[in-house]
Amino acid sequence: MKKNNLIIVAVITTFLISTSCSKYDEGPLISFRSKTDRLCQTWKPKKILINGAETILTPDQQKTTIEFKKDGDLYLTTYRLSIAFPLTGTWKFYDKDEKLILSIDKGDPEPQVDTVKILRLMKDELWLKQKKDNIIEIHLEPK
Repeated sequence: MKKNNLIIVAVITTFLISTSCSKYDEGPLISFRSKTDRLCQTWKPKKILINGAETILTPDQQKTTIEFKKDGDLYLTTYRLSIAFPLTGTWKFYDKDEKLILSIDKGDPEPQVDTVKILRLMKDELWLKQKKDNIIEIHLEPK
């Protein structure tokens, strides 16, 4: 009986240690859904931080959506003066699934390619970070 209890404790301890290291800076610690399943849905901005300072979302930014499809396609709809601008592109995980490469067709000869770091990826939260001239962090929620 003691041997069985010891085995159970060892298995639980091993499981907790192996899953306690989160892939993303902001979690989750453990998820029973795959990264693709958590990512593939339609998202809208909840919060934007520029160099750590939260900005107020404009009405056009509030309407923006990005949809990730399991086949690697993405659909982005941005707004300017309440006019929708739908764009298409592709996405893929990169750098041990800690980043996303987004390739967006804007009608130019070459697509716009951006790499963003995933800070948090849950079924109801997606936090992305991009470093260019500024550090931009976007918190998204399901639409």
